[in-house]
Amino acid sequence: MKMNIAVSINQAFIRYLHVMLVSLFENNREQKLCVWLMSADLTEAQVQTFHELAQSYGQELRFLRIGEGLFSKELPFTEQITIETYFRLALPDLLPEELDRVLYLDADIIINQPLDEFYFTDFNGKSLCACRDVAAVSVTHVSTSPLFAELRQTPGFTYFNAGVLLMNLKKLREKVSLEYFVQQALRLKDYLTYHDQDLLNYLFHDDVVYADEKRFNLIIRPACNSGYTYDEVKSMAVILHYAGPKPWRHEEVRYGLERFWWEYAKKTPYYVGLLEDIVLGEIDTGYMDQMYRDLKRENDELRAIVDKCMTLLKKLS
Repeated sequence: MKMNIAVSINQAFIRYLHVMLVSLFENNREQKLCVWLMSADLTEAQVQTFHELAQSYGQELRFLRIGEGLFSKELPFTEQITIETYFRLALPDLLPEELDRVLYLDADIIINQPLDEFYFTDFNGKSLCACRDVAAVSVTHVSTSPLFAELRQTPGFTYFNAGVLLMNLKKLREKVSLEYFVQQALRLKDYLTYHDQDLLNYLFHDDVVYADEKRFNLIIRPACNSGYTYDEVKSMAVILHYAGPKPWRHEEVRYGLERFWWEYAKKTPYYVGLLEDIVLGEIDTGYMDQMYRDLKRENDELRAIVDKCMTLLKKLS
């Protein structure tokens, strides 16, 4: 059975989506895939590049151009969380009626193993399948957001990350529409810090099947902070998610698990340019050098404080 994968980007994310799709195709060679690419601003030539990438792996890609009037300009969005994040809300309306499920994936993801186990998860009558969001910023957000004040009192309430979202299209079409999503987003826009992810958590808090986040949506920064090694992640995780710090940004703190992303970047025609962005960006700004100097200064100040405390304790003893 064919797996349907949905993605949404603007022109700024072309290279990063290319890396993600290479990882998807490389690790699902035995499975037929159809990638549904949503965008409002890609040119025909840019779309053709993605068609050629899919065809080179014997896979299929279909393009869904998102019309300018489909999403209200009053919807909240930022430079970091762009309007494209809302495009996944249109999937039940835009995809062919015969499709009963689709897996939405953010562009800052690496597919490390075959997806079939997750893709064919039993929904058990629920509308969505997702993974718990373990990022520290999300945990803090949920604990303080007025949007979730009542839900926080609900036993078992769990906030999920919507960057990996398996959608039960048949069930969703029975209860929601894009118009409904937009209306709710506008009604709640003052409370939507993480925009449609917050909206989805609010609307579907009791209509989700939860999957193992360590396997199917491993958020890399917390994984690194927890001490996971490259080899452990390689054998354990199906989906790696670079939510938060991005491996392609020179100003982000480096950590070992970025290696996965760069291994697939190396298989794309953008590899040299991506490396240049990292190196030249650092040369131009000296960001990492300044960070090192700031950390060293803080360390020296703390050491001086500790030395004074130790001297005082010796005098007291």
